[in-house]
Amino acid sequence: MKRLLFILFITVLLGCKQTMFEIPTIEEPKGLIHWNILKVEGQTSGSVNKTITLDVFCPTSSGCDYISNLSSAREGSAIYIKVFGGILTNTPCTMACVPIVAKYEFTPVTKGRYSLKFISGDNSIIEHSITVN
Repeated sequence: MKRLLFILFITVLLGCKQTMFEIPTIEEPKGLIHWNILKVEGQTSGSVNKTITLDVFCPTSSGCDYISNLSSAREGSAIYIKVFGGILTNTPCTMACVPIVAKYEFTPVTKGRYSLKFISGDNSIIEHSITVN
């Protein structure tokens, strides 16, 4: 029984390490915050060479929070996306904690199934699949 638990533990440990290495490096802009992502909404199908726009919802702490850019890296049919932004300083801000909605545009060039993986600042992933005909 102990041997079985040890083998299970090692398998889980190695499996977790392997998935960490599968995520390609996404360049992080200096001076910006890697935002968390609440949810992603948008089309789940599309056509070749037709732009698909997804809404990416990020939490805020005030009206001074902003999104600057979305950076991505591609590995086969998987696309990894991070959202970056900042907080305005020396300006009046509302205290409203309303999510910011960023637009992510994706233009597929070939047919197939694409897996868009949105990586939060806490390293959790929200996956959105798109089938292109």
